[in-house]
Amino acid sequence: MSHSVPKPIPAPRLPIAEQAFAIIAAAGSSTRYGEVKKEFEPLGGLTVLERAIEPFIACCAGIVVTCPVGAKAAFEAFFAQSALRPALLLLAVGFEIVEGGIVRQESVRLGLRALATLGCTEGVVLIHDGARPWISRVLIQKTLECARAGGACLPLMPLTETPKIVEGEYIATHPARAHTMTAQTPQAFSFPEILAAHELAHKEHYNATDDAMIWDHYVGPVRWIEGERQNQKITFKGDIMNGPALRTGIGYDIHPLVEGQPLLLAGVRVESDRGEAGYSDGDVLWHAIIDAALGAAALGDIGSHFPPGAPEWKNADSTELARAIFRMIKERGFAIVNLDCNVICERPKLGPYRERIRNAIAETFELPPEAVSFKAKTKEGLDATGRGEAIEAQAVVLLERR
Repeated sequence: MSHSVPKPIPAPRLPIAEQAFAIIAAAGSSTRYGEVKKEFEPLGGLTVLERAIEPFIACCAGIVVTCPVGAKAAFEAFFAQSALRPALLLLAVGFEIVEGGIVRQESVRLGLRALATLGCTEGVVLIHDGARPWISRVLIQKTLECARAGGACLPLMPLTETPKIVEGEYIATHPARAHTMTAQTPQAFSFPEILAAHELAHKEHYNATDDAMIWDHYVGPVRWIEGERQNQKITFKGDIMNGPALRTGIGYDIHPLVEGQPLLLAGVRVESDRGEAGYSDGDVLWHAIIDAALGAAALGDIGSHFPPGAPEWKNADSTELARAIFRMIKERGFAIVNLDCNVICERPKLGPYRERIRNAIAETFELPPEAVSFKAKTKEGLDATGRGEAIEAQAVVLLERR
């Protein structure tokens, strides 16, 4: 399986006043999430924490990750095996893991101190939640540029629901939604000023819910830019599925055509003197569609769920396999929006079967027929398929989080 991992590239060699640094806060206990620390949950081939770190590597000279007290050795062992390790080793200032405190504010202060130990004295520091894995490089760059211009910047998102302030069992205030926004990370600050502000807040026992409050209290106003809807933070177990709303997947399959076998397309039997050879029933169209659906949900491929050679899948009904995959996708919060598929063969002609095939797919996936497209193609006599020795299928599936 291929993963989206940055290639090792030379780290920034800018003057230190122009450099950027990052603190990735991952020292929380994850008690609201469950038994597993949320930052180590798998997500698209990497972990949540690796996904949160990866976009910062290209623009930062140094990165510090905060971890829970007593967990430094475990974090070091994890990053020693991480797919990000080659790129992290090339950071100009370095990569460091530091134990945090009981609360996030204390963890960030200790992270800032660690950056100072690495040699960071100027420049801009980006402070990001290790449980925000869907951060984009574009948002990082915009926040960084805003902080360079004004000293401090954070991304905000407008509220989608009407806020209320309550006192006991009654609503006390009805704040205007137009002037109330929610904060995201990364929050970016001029390094020496935010370090000094955190140290002063620690000395004076000033407690804040984020770093922008500390800057505003001790330094001055904080600028803001519009955040990104997909830049969500994972807090509860269900949040792991709250990434980008739309997902696409591509599927492909090919089977030899042999005598004595039925020709099946999405469970529809097509009149033919030859059919697909396969370990299951050989339904080439279902196999392509299943792979496309699994790919869109990042759940592997058909072979990982129904391995050929396993006795339970010998001569299996591929329509039942499709139903099983459909249930799996629904359990993970996805719904199929639509799908498009091609079947490529020289003969027989598939036009007369088009509507039966569309309806079979729609019924299996609980879709209206108009959400299913089926097209029949030929290879104009080219290659094994063109010679009538094989049949191919292609599929594209669009999923939506519900």
